Amino acid sequence: MEAQRKEESATTAKPRLWTRGFILLALIQTLDLFTYNMITPVIAQYATGLGYTLVMAGVVAGAFTFAALFARPASGALSDRMGRKRIVLAAVVVGCLAQVGYAFATDYALLIALRVVHGFFYALFGTAISAMAIDSLPEERRSEGMGWFGTSYVFANALGPALGVAVSSAFGFLPMFLIGAGIAACTLVLGLMLPPDEPAPTRESTANEGATHNAKSSGKGRLYDTVNAFVSIKCLPLAFAACCYLTIWGIISTYIVMVGDARGVAGISLFFVVNSITLFFTRPFAGKLADKRGLSAVFFPSVVFEVLAVTLIALSQQLWLFLVAAACKALGSGTVTPSIQAKCGQLEPSERSGVAMSTYLLGTDIGYAIGPIIGGAVSAGFGFEAMFFSGLPILAVGVIVYVIWWRKSRLAK
Repeated sequence: MEAQRKEESATTAKPRLWTRGFILLALIQTLDLFTYNMITPVIAQYATGLGYTLVMAGVVAGAFTFAALFARPASGALSDRMGRKRIVLAAVVVGCLAQVGYAFATDYALLIALRVVHGFFYALFGTAISAMAIDSLPEERRSEGMGWFGTSYVFANALGPALGVAVSSAFGFLPMFLIGAGIAACTLVLGLMLPPDEPAPTRESTANEGATHNAKSSGKGRLYDTVNAFVSIKCLPLAFAACCYLTIWGIISTYIVMVGDARGVAGISLFFVVNSITLFFTRPFAGKLADKRGLSAVFFPSVVFEVLAVTLIALSQQLWLFLVAAACKALGSGTVTPSIQAKCGQLEPSERSGVAMSTYLLGTDIGYAIGPIIGGAVSAGFGFEAMFFSGLPILAVGVIVYVIWWRKSRLAK
């Protein structure tokens, strides 16, 4: 009888989430994001300190983002074919060398070249390590796992900029870049501990078989299959929904401090602290809910919280209301995006996890890039209040696309 109970307990136990591989991946992601966030707030200041104009400094800062955006569509196919561990290790090495290069680069063209190469490999890294994380998680706990994996952004965003600003202000830029290079070197050591990639012939043959299968089953022509080789058509609706969420975050994160100053709200930087704390405690639980009841159980409540956040930010004149909005924003896009990412991973077979992740990340990249542009254009013509409210029609479009995808998915079952 006792043996029977033990057998039943073993069969009903949840599959393990915190494996050695997943822990290593989470640490590697956290450290890499940490070094990125260290230099992001000060790289333009570094360029102006070298004697370049504000416009030229803006190009230095933006070159990284545009290179990453350019690389993203190809990053999935590259990681699936070349091996994800190889891509991660190569990207970490390039990141380490780029940090050293920043420390000693004074020539403008060299600085731009370093930013472009760093941004390109940063995009490859994000796709490859996300694909590795997805594949390391048990199918029935992927949303929960990606929720925990997403907390790496919380630590990196909260601590990275603070350390970068503190070190560069107290000791100068050279020590800051060298500290970043040291952290990247530690990341490389952890990366070497990851399990090896599949043998190249096996991976390539699997990918080719998958591509052949897609070409035969789609029946939509060569153009469709060519695009699908680099961008997952199945994941596009979810990537679009994520894009809409990140567009709103791009507006808020770029202009929230400026709006707080304009409205005389002291301590507006606490917005990011409250947002980060809420994200840390809610993301894994939202992932559990998505695993148990489906993505929609998280998506539709997140829309309500997102609307509340946008409305409060647009109208608030007091700090406590901004902080409530920060918590609502975390419960909105902050909780649903890891579950969307996990769902994208489920829509494609494991040999195309890289393509699935690059498609999702491409959506978030575009959203975060265009958000400040849209916000700036709207605020210039209609003011800050209208700028934040402009996020609501963007969110509505994302919801419509999601609902269409959701209904089609239900009918297909």
